Amino acid sequence: MRLDRLPLTYAESRARFLRAAEGAGVQPHARAIAATGPDGARLWIDTVVVGTPAPRRALGTPAPRRALCVLSGVHGVEGFAGSALQADLLDRLEPAALPADMAVVLVHAVNPWGMAWWRRQNESNVDLNRNWGRDEGVPAHNDAYDEVHALACPDTPTLPSVDGLVTDALALVAERGEQWVRDAVTAGQYRHPDGLHFGGERTEESNRVLEAVVAQHLAGLEELLVVDLHTGDGPRGALTHLCGTGPGSASDRFLRQVFGDDAVRTGNGPGPGRIAPGVLALAAPARGHCTTLELGTATDEEQLVATYREQWVHRHGDRVRPEHAAAVWAYRECFTPDDPQWERTVLPHGARHLDLAVAAVAAGL
Repeated sequence: MRLDRLPLTYAESRARFLRAAEGAGVQPHARAIAATGPDGARLWIDTVVVGTPAPRRALGTPAPRRALCVLSGVHGVEGFAGSALQADLLDRLEPAALPADMAVVLVHAVNPWGMAWWRRQNESNVDLNRNWGRDEGVPAHNDAYDEVHALACPDTPTLPSVDGLVTDALALVAERGEQWVRDAVTAGQYRHPDGLHFGGERTEESNRVLEAVVAQHLAGLEELLVVDLHTGDGPRGALTHLCGTGPGSASDRFLRQVFGDDAVRTGNGPGPGRIAPGVLALAAPARGHCTTLELGTATDEEQLVATYREQWVHRHGDRVRPEHAAAVWAYRECFTPDDPQWERTVLPHGARHLDLAVAAVAAGL
């Protein structure tokens, strides 16, 4: 398969992925979720293992000692590029070229409902990347979000004015600072089920499915690298690895060594409910690292405006109405641009970064 135009639908993305798995001679493990797509279509989270599969343990044959795990579609509307990169990797990966004790585990469409309906959130308006391990306790609440919820999710009778949003957001930035506003909006919150980045009241079905995938395919490893594919963050067309640990940490040094200093951005911590560090912790390898690989699409302001309008449509609108449908399409374009030049830029770079990840695990973490 060539890395060309991205599909419009979850169904087409899944078909490409399954076709690539068939071509690679590997059998997907399909797990359905209860929610359905447009026209009542069933939705699936698919897992493919290339190399030494974990189930061989029961047969007394070699089990993987190390693995690369690549996730797509955690934020559904962002999943189309990640799906294409996973299918492309399947097309190019030679199992015989992997070390005998290595597996590559691809989890396709962690949030298939979001892919099918072009939403970041899942069927319960939950951001799965703020929801990992939710059953284990109540995360510390993001109090700042309470102050911005009415601005971000207004209860207006008609599609709200973007000019008003930008004016009010700029005033808030002037008063509180850009970082305060960014953290208030994006860090995750647990009090407003209809709001942005809601972390949920319990662990959602998709994350429970992913827990089962980890238990089946990634438990007992000595080495694990988790790459969670996303779009949105960073300059348009650029690739950025988000490292949840601080500068100079073991993961920061590892990611910079593998992907280059310019491609890595460090943080102060993973934040509550994040999936990549959650998968790593659940697998509990002797040595492990994780990264969120972002393919840059749009400015922060463009993402804010697109999210603001789409969230209103989800809460109050009708996707059949032309103005509301246009807001949904603009949101999809913000995170999966309908732009051949963007695709020609980011997809080959994304493929190269996955090749670097395969090589890093093969060489040893």
